[in-house]
Formats: sequence, structure tokens, C-alpha cells
Amino acid sequence: MFDAGGPPGAGDSDGPPMDTSYEPPPDDGYYDSIADSGGGPAPGGGAPATGRAGRSRSVASRTVEAAPVALPSIEVLAGPDQLGRWVLVAPGQAAPAPWADAPRVQVDGNDGDVVEVLHRAWLGRKRAVVEVLDAPEPDVVSGEELYNLHPAFDLVGDRLHFLLRSAVDVRDPNQPRFWPAELAVAAGASVGTTTDIVLADGTAAWADGGPLQSDLVDAVTGTGGGSIALVSWVGLERGDLRPLRNGAVDADLAPDQLAAVGHPVGGARVIAPAGSGKTRVLTERARHLLRDRGVPASSVCLVAFNKRAAAEMAERTADLAGLQIRTLNALGYAICRGTGPFLTPPDGGGVSVANERDVRRLLEPLVQLRHRANTDPMAPWIEALGAVRLGMRHPEEVEDDMGGDVDGFATVYPQFMEKLAERQLVDFDAQIWRACELLLAHPDVRAAAQRSCRVLLVDEFQDLTPLHLLFVRLLGGPAFDIFGVGDDDQTIYGYTGASPEWLLDFAEFVPGSGQHPLQVNYRCAPGTITGATNLLSYNSARIDKAIVAGPGRAEPEGGGLRVIVNDDPTAATVGRVQELVAAGVAPSDIAVLTRVNATLAAVQVALADAGVAVVNAVDDRLLDRTGLRGALRWLRLVSGSGRFQPADISESARRPSRSLSPKVIEWMAEQQDINGLNRLARRLKDRDSEKVAGYVADLQRLSRAADRGGDTAALLTVIRDDIGLSSAVDTLDGAKRNVDRSTHGDDLAALISLARLQPDPASFEPWLRRHLEASGAAEGAGVVLATIHRVKGLEWPHVVVHEATVGLMPHRLSTDREEERRVFHVGITRSSLTTTVVGTAGAESPYLRQLERPRAPGEVMPDATAPQRPAASEAVVSRGKAAGAKAERPPVEGVDAELRETLRVWRLEQARREDIQAYRVFSNRTLDELAAASPTTLKALARIHGLGPVKLKAYGDDIIEVISGH
Repeated sequence: MFDAGGPPGAGDSDGPPMDTSYEPPPDDGYYDSIADSGGGPAPGGGAPATGRAGRSRSVASRTVEAAPVALPSIEVLAGPDQLGRWVLVAPGQAAPAPWADAPRVQVDGNDGDVVEVLHRAWLGRKRAVVEVLDAPEPDVVSGEELYNLHPAFDLVGDRLHFLLRSAVDVRDPNQPRFWPAELAVAAGASVGTTTDIVLADGTAAWADGGPLQSDLVDAVTGTGGGSIALVSWVGLERGDLRPLRNGAVDADLAPDQLAAVGHPVGGARVIAPAGSGKTRVLTERARHLLRDRGVPASSVCLVAFNKRAAAEMAERTADLAGLQIRTLNALGYAICRGTGPFLTPPDGGGVSVANERDVRRLLEPLVQLRHRANTDPMAPWIEALGAVRLGMRHPEEVEDDMGGDVDGFATVYPQFMEKLAERQLVDFDAQIWRACELLLAHPDVRAAAQRSCRVLLVDEFQDLTPLHLLFVRLLGGPAFDIFGVGDDDQTIYGYTGASPEWLLDFAEFVPGSGQHPLQVNYRCAPGTITGATNLLSYNSARIDKAIVAGPGRAEPEGGGLRVIVNDDPTAATVGRVQELVAAGVAPSDIAVLTRVNATLAAVQVALADAGVAVVNAVDDRLLDRTGLRGALRWLRLVSGSGRFQPADISESARRPSRSLSPKVIEWMAEQQDINGLNRLARRLKDRDSEKVAGYVADLQRLSRAADRGGDTAALLTVIRDDIGLSSAVDTLDGAKRNVDRSTHGDDLAALISLARLQPDPASFEPWLRRHLEASGAAEGAGVVLATIHRVKGLEWPHVVVHEATVGLMPHRLSTDREEERRVFHVGITRSSLTTTVVGTAGAESPYLRQLERPRAPGEVMPDATAPQRPAASEAVVSRGKAAGAKAERPPVEGVDAELRETLRVWRLEQARREDIQAYRVFSNRTLDELAAASPTTLKALARIHGLGPVKLKAYGDDIIEVISGH
């Protein structure tokens, strides 16, 4: 099913229409109590798969229900040792002979520690005797705000229920039950004598309740003579009796890619550095599962991060009928609606999509907006909604973090969500938020969704937000056959909540998963790979990698990675592009990349002037931004006819702000020259007089610079630095939380770069407007200009990284220096032949030095003071899960062990009082930091990672009391 997106109007979710003709199956008893059912009836859930253009394709898939049948003897049901079947017994009941030597495990309700033991045994196919003291209950999580959860939130009851269902149940010795065999009989198989089932063609077979593991096919073939097949529960639950196959990977792949594609059992983390062929690995994994192993296509879902990636994957898998390819939002919206293979939710699924305009209309009556010139007062509120939902952060924390821009947001948020619900709407983020709520609250909805996602192949795993990760885990549970592909070194969307921790701690999010590093960069030249490897060695929160160039790959003449440091970076960039074009390179094979889009304006204009075809990245709307509009007004006042225009006076008097009243500004705008302004200043009283006189002094300073022959760049520098426009826009930029586009300070720097191309102040503005209004080359016909954030996943033969300069790389407003280094790394690795990095002489980015050599052993990280995201594993470990292999992270030093234990006991008691998991009080990492710092004031407590305003309010006084008492 190729569904590149969700409903129309949902951002990148506008793909082919969804198939809404399928009626989902009824609740089939999947969640009946295991204590009552002796194993539980089977989930059904077969559904016609949908073809790539929305056409219905017929596949072997139907709903089946397990029912008690007369099965073979317990000795036969025990199966061969390779299957590792368990047996369920009642309290005190002796284990049957085949399990006499197997370890015994007790299950007493929803036990988070036991589930980890059993899950590992299930994956490893270890025989066990499971004594059921109290049957696990299916999880129902309703009325809980998702922001109170963690992406690692565990449905322990579901996992235990699933694991016990795969065992041979002899609690009633007169009626042994085995769910996979009962499914097979319901689907048309007959009961066997030497095996548990016999297929329609007479083939003896084992009905398997273990993990998908096709290499077992050969292990059990021939026992007792003859050919014996292995039929997995994944097919059986949809009425598919076709046996698993053990075909080898049939694809021309490198050894590291082959190992990943052929991963034998369970989930897997595939680290795919730039140029290592991750999309090929994902699509070949899907092909291998369907064609070589016989996994039903309707059980496999390939999750693409956006519509572009989904379209590429669909093209590469056009031969795989029935394979589901969906974006995250398409999955979420289909679950909300109950379309395709998903169950209609209790609310009927009649939701529609709210676009951004609808969101603004719903928000408007709820908020008090602060209108500022040339700003969007609603933008912070929309950003805050994303922070709560995609980032799974408490509304009070978000409000506190946004510096007064969304006062009252904690009250507005629930009102907004209530409005969405009343109108049966879901906006873009709510498609996934609402889907998660449905999956958590309704076991039948969850079961239907999981049946279509038994095997999840997830692209760009590091770019998932916390909500995305929770969503993927809910869909991939309880077996967690999740094949996650990504690169922690390409995590550049931290402002959305994306984190390298998802890959660093993958084994804790996906229990029992394996690891496959891809080690060959087939895209970049050897010199570029070496530079990128050196650069990344200066990051601490990463997975160590050994990356090499493709076999036989030669370094291009002149080197694959070049660094140019120049007083005029625009001239250097344009010169490099002209050099390539003169050598016969097509303009469309060249990309100029930089940190923020305004920086591209000078390159765009200069290339056009040089006669090089260029696809425009900016237009004349750039000049309407606050800082640029103010700067141009000042420039007009000293480069015009000598008579002031009212609009120029009004704008410049406000930029920078002088706290002048509207009436005084109106009087100023009536003056036609400096003499008139001076007379006005003398007529005014006190503070108003001083403010107008100060404005006149600034204007005279600029006029003197013009009279001395100052060119455009010199005058704009006076406006920015001496008159203080830079300080004024820095105040606006100071409230900026996401550095994902140009700031006002970046705009002013870009304007000065443009000014170097037109030195005449009087001609500058009309010249610039003509250039920015001019149409550029069509897509695919000129040099590409783009920010690095927009091009991850793309490549060109030749790349120029423009303005590798202090303040841009790393960006001056970013608080995560390691992510800034990753952004730069993504930029330099977009090339297949050459990358040229251009820096400004005297202000070169520190990354230029880091390209030259790796960090020496023991060398202090240059960004050691940069804030780090708390490890995702902290919440997982606190549930009793053993920590998996992960990258080295420095432990908290100076932990007082006795205080830590005292705090741990308090945390456990608090969790019991609230009936929540302990990690939700605070994580193990926070526990360590508390025991090391011993804070005894709220101010000191607020410095501890993981204790935001909400938790300080809830627990702060108690924690201080515990620490003080200790």
C-alpha cells in the first residue's frame, strides 16, 4: 500500500487517496484474559492490501479466530528444542516431562521485570516453565495526557499477554491449548500426529509462536523423516498458512549491507552514515522479507519520514504487491479514521483535517496577541503546540521556556485541544497525538494496528520526535520487530525533539535488537570522508564509527575537500562555481549550501550578474523583514535628494527603538530636513527633546560617513554597529528558540554582503529590488541554493558550503554545539565529487581546523559546556530493563551513594502513591545529579537536568527535605 501521506492539506501528507472501502474486522477476543481463555483466542486482522495507486489488491489474508480443538499429545506439542517452546502451568503444578529441566518463571500480574526476562527467552528460543500466579491484564491507558509519558513507556501487560499466548498451555491437563496451532486449524489446517499441524497438501508442519526466524526452517526440516514446514503466527493470525522460507538475500550488496538486510531475528539498529545506501538497505530488507522469507506483505510496513522519501521507496519496490509504505502522519490519520486495515475507533473515526489556517482561527479567540511590526504573533503559539505534542512536554514547562511569548499557554492548550475534539478535527501534529491516545486507550484498536505493523522498517530513526518514537513503539509492540535505519551524526532537527539518543539507546527502545553498522560511504570522495570523520570526532554524544570510501574510489584531481578562506566569501563562492561551470559542469550539478537562507541572497545576485543560471532561493520579500526594512530607510535618508520622506523618518525613528510616542514620531515625520528636526527637538520638553536630539545625532553621524565617500557597505555597517540597529534586532532574536531559519542579525549581515556588490548608496536599493524580483532558472536548470536543513538526504556532484564563519557555523544563537557540528557535517557530505568550504578571513569557523585532524586522545571537547539532552535510556533502566550497548557518556561524578539510595527509596514511594512508574517522578540520571549536587534550595534544584517547573512545583520541597534530612 503506497500511501505517501495523509489527508489533503496536511503538509507533506498530500499523497494518493486512501482506500476507505475496507471494513475492519470485529473484535476477535485477542485481549480476553489468559486466565479465563487458557491462552486467549487469536487476533484476526487480515485485510486486502492496497496497491500503489489506491487499487485494492487481493492477497491471502482473512480474519481467523482460534478455538479449543483436540490437539496432539503434550509430547508432540512440546516440539523440537530448536523452537524453544514454553509451557504454562498453574501454581504448584508440575511441568510435563519435555520441560522437566527447563527454568521456571513465575508471572504475577503485570510485572515489568519478568517481562524483560521472558522477552529475552522468547527471542532466544529458550525453553521455560511459566507458572501463572495472576494472569497479566491488557493495558488500558486513558485519561492520561501523553506529555506525562515517556517515549519508552511500556505496555507491560500487553507484552506479557503476547508472550504467554505463544506457550503451550497445560493448566487444564485435559484440554491443552496452543494458540498458533488453533489458529492454523481455524485457517484450514488439520491436527497432526508427529507435528502439531498438517497443511492442505499433506505437508507436516509446526505452527510457530516464536519470533520471525526463517533460518529455523532448515533446523526443523527432516525431524521424524520427511519435509516439515514452519508456519509463523504472523501469517496464521491473518489466515495465511504459507510456510516460512529460508532464502538467501538475492541482491547485489556489499558485505555490510548484506548483513543488515539478512538480519536473522528480531529488531535491528542499522547505522547508516552519509552515502552508505540506507534507502537501498531498507527496500532490499522489505524485498528479502516478502520474497525470500515468505513474510506476508500485509504484515510489513515501511515507514518513510516524508512524502519525498515515500515516493522514492515506492519506486524501488514497485514489484512488491501489497507492501505498505506510509509516512508517520498517514499512519496516524488512518488510525484516527479507522480506514484500511485499521479498526474504526469508538468515536466513529469521523475526523477531518485542520490546516494551519483553521488552527489559527481556533486559537485566536483564546489568546491575547502582542502585535509587533513585521512579526507573526501567532507563530509562538503554534510553536508551543508543537513543543507539547511532538516534544511531549508539559504545557507549563513550554510556557515557562518561551520567555513570555505565550503567557497563559498552559490554560489555552487544553481549551484548544477541546475545540479540536468538539469539531472532530485533527491538525497535523494531532494526527499522531490522537492516534497514540486511541492506541493506548483501546486494546482492540491497538491490536488491529499492530497486526498491520508486525514488521516495521523505519527510515531516519534519529529524526523521530518523542511523540513519533512513542507511536512507532506502540505500533511495533509487543514483539518489537522494528528495523530502524538512521545516523546519529545526521541529527540536525533537535528543535523538533529529534535526538541521537534514539539510536544511541536503540536496544532499550527495541528489546533484544541487534546492531548493523554500515561502514562504506559510496557517495563522497576519500578526502571528504576523512574530513568528516575528523570533524565528528569532536562530538561526544555519538556512536563510534569506522567509515571508508567505496572500493577503488580515487581522490579527484585537486582533492575532494577544499577549504577557501577569503576576505570576500561571496566572491570566493561565486568564483568556485564559475570555475566548475567553465570546466564543463552543468549548473544543476552544483549546490551552494549554507546555514540560513538570507546568506544566500548575495550569492544568488552575484551568480546571476555573472551569467550563471541559478535557481532563486530568496525574493524581494526578504526586504520586508524588520531589520532590513529599517536599515534601508536609514540609507534612503542620506542617499536621496536631501528632502526627507515621512515614511523613512517614521520607520527609522522606531529602528532602533527610542521609546518615542506615536505623536512625537508623527511630528518628526513632518520635518523635511535635519534643520527641521533640530528645531523640533528644541521645542519639545525634557525626555522627548533628548530622544529626538539623539536621533538627529545618529543621522548626522551617518551623513558625515556618506560625505566622506562611504560606500553602501560602509554606511550599512554604521547603521548596524554605530547607530545600534544590530542591538535592536538582537533583542528580537534573543527570544528565538529555534534556529532553523534566518534571524534578524543574519539578515543585516546578508544585506552588507549584498552591498559589496553595489557600492553606490543611491543606486543600491532599486538595484537590489530588480535583482530579487527577477525570475531565476527553473528547477533542474541552474545552481541550487539551499540551507543545509532543507537538503538532508539529497546529493550533487559538487557542493560549496558558503560562509563557514563564526556566528553562522556554529550559529551564535544555538545552545547545542554538537548539533551545529552535525549540521556542518551534513553540508559537506552532500557531494559525490567535490566539496568546497568557504570561510571569512579572520572569522573562520572552528570547524575548518577540525576538518584537518581528529581529536587527540584525552583532548577536552571544545563544546564541553554545551547542554546535552538527557539519555533516553534513563527512563528505561529505571523500569528494571538491563542497559544495552550504547555510546560512552561520562557518568555523573561525586555521587553520594547513601543519599542516592535515600532518594531512590523516596522516588519509589512517591511513584506508588501516584500509581505511576518510577521514572516519571524523575530519571536515574536526575537521581545521580541530585545525589552529587545535594541542592538544598529551589534555585539550586532548578539547575538539575530533568527537574522543570512542573516537577519543581510538585516535588521540589519534598526533595529538599529529603536531602536536608540526610
